[in-house]
Amino acid sequence: MKGSYILFLKLIHENDIIVGGLGATHFPCGFYAYVGSALNGLESRISHHLKTTKRYHWHIDYLLGKATIYHIFQCESTHRQECTIARTLSHHLTFIPNFGASDCSCQSHLFFGKTSVKPVITKLLHRINIAPKSYAGFTMELQDG
Repeated sequence: MKGSYILFLKLIHENDIIVGGLGATHFPCGFYAYVGSALNGLESRISHHLKTTKRYHWHIDYLLGKATIYHIFQCESTHRQECTIARTLSHHLTFIPNFGASDCSCQSHLFFGKTSVKPVITKLLHRINIAPKSYAGFTMELQDG
């Protein structure tokens, strides 16, 4: 399966985290959504993110050391939609500058809210004709997520 995905995270305590080449980055407590793509295997990329012990490769790996994934969307596609999604979200949500965007011209691929960003993202995806599905291999869901 190929396509893009969105990891929905909750960070209980604010943190300053050294994120690879970005360096020290401040993360307020709250809710996050990370947009990624995997055109060589969506399931294996998501499985990597779900591991608790792993080699850090992407920016998101550093944040996942402190935050909890509470939901995952997958958006199946044979072409890269990650940047289309990220650019759309950047017009409506607060973002962490340059996070996850070292290989593109997006402002960020990580978005933040004090409350769950999932409802807003769901509406925005439908507005740009992307129909997300909940990732079948993951069942945790926050009560208010």
